[in-house]
Amino acid sequence: MLLGLNLSILNLLKGEGPIWNKYLGDCTVIGSLLKDKPLSSPVWSLAHIVNICLRCVGQTVFVNNPVLSIIILVAIFISNVEAGVGCFLGGLVATVTELALGLHPWSLVENGVAPFNGALIGSVIPSLYPLLNLDTEDPLLVIMAAVVIGAVASVFIASALNNLLGKFSLPFMTLPFNIVAICTFITLLPDQDIHIHSIQENITEPMIESNVTASISWLGVGQGILLSMGQVYAVNCLLSSCLINLAVALYSPLLFCMCTIGASIGCLLPLAFLPPEQYTQIYLGLWGYSPLLSMAAVSCVIRPMSGTSLVAGTVNTFTTVFIQKALAVKMGKASLPVFTLPFTLSSLLILLAWQQKGQAPAKQEGDPLASAEKHNENTVITITEKQLRQRKPSEQIFSDIYQ
Repeated sequence: MLLGLNLSILNLLKGEGPIWNKYLGDCTVIGSLLKDKPLSSPVWSLAHIVNICLRCVGQTVFVNNPVLSIIILVAIFISNVEAGVGCFLGGLVATVTELALGLHPWSLVENGVAPFNGALIGSVIPSLYPLLNLDTEDPLLVIMAAVVIGAVASVFIASALNNLLGKFSLPFMTLPFNIVAICTFITLLPDQDIHIHSIQENITEPMIESNVTASISWLGVGQGILLSMGQVYAVNCLLSSCLINLAVALYSPLLFCMCTIGASIGCLLPLAFLPPEQYTQIYLGLWGYSPLLSMAAVSCVIRPMSGTSLVAGTVNTFTTVFIQKALAVKMGKASLPVFTLPFTLSSLLILLAWQQKGQAPAKQEGDPLASAEKHNENTVITITEKQLRQRKPSEQIFSDIYQ
């Protein structure tokens, strides 16, 4: 009985178990309802699209739940209506593109992994473009056109990276978003110097401010830790960040704890090397969002939670901070944010370094990819089974599922 109680508590912390998963965790009640419903039916096709589109909104912070993703979407709307519209539009366009072309295995489509970079593009571009390009009179049309084109492109890029990185049992994470975002801003931004103070709240780069006190505001550091969650979506609003934190906590308390630890390291470590005039960046959560993702991804999402994964996640978080420092210097000269490149680059490095950790050296028979473990089949990185990495035409996927 005591063992059963301990397992129940552990499942509660992880956001697992049949009761938790039914509505909060992965919301299996909706997945079960749609499992045998064909896409050939207009009604059920619309239901699949809405389910996938909502899930892809939350997958950026590893939340695979359409109901909790609504909370995240509302949080984005509270901060910036254009960003909320763009987030849903980007996710919808990416979802429809994927369903039409069938570039990813169905397991990556139904949980929102395949199109989630489109939703992230839709949130970030409307948030940052007006601040990076102050001369645009009516940027809405340009922004939404960029979101639609970027969302479509992200599906192709994600498929290409899945085929490439899948050979090494690695996820593509937010790499498609970073590629699209950098290309978008390089294309759209004018060839002129932008006043540094007009964008200081949304990009991390060296800057000089006057009349700034050298003392550390610990209240500001705490605020930065909270804002880090919202800054994943380029949302600079305390209420919105609290709502997103709430959605993550309801999905998995363990995931929320790891995210908070990562954000805390990301906001505390830069105090050791940033000049006092740049502490504002910390207070705005700009140094916390990538470490937040790095800690969560490696410690309890990509790998199951253990002492080894916790160490790997911590190393990944520290590495992310220093990569962000290096990227900020170079990308800041082009008036570009670092986006989530620090998280992506550092996590790929750590996952490659830790790939053989704990594996028996004798298992080398047949296809080495077929023996890789699939640790979490409903989160952003379920790409490790050989049969799931094989590309199928969309009609073949759907016939296999619904026969």
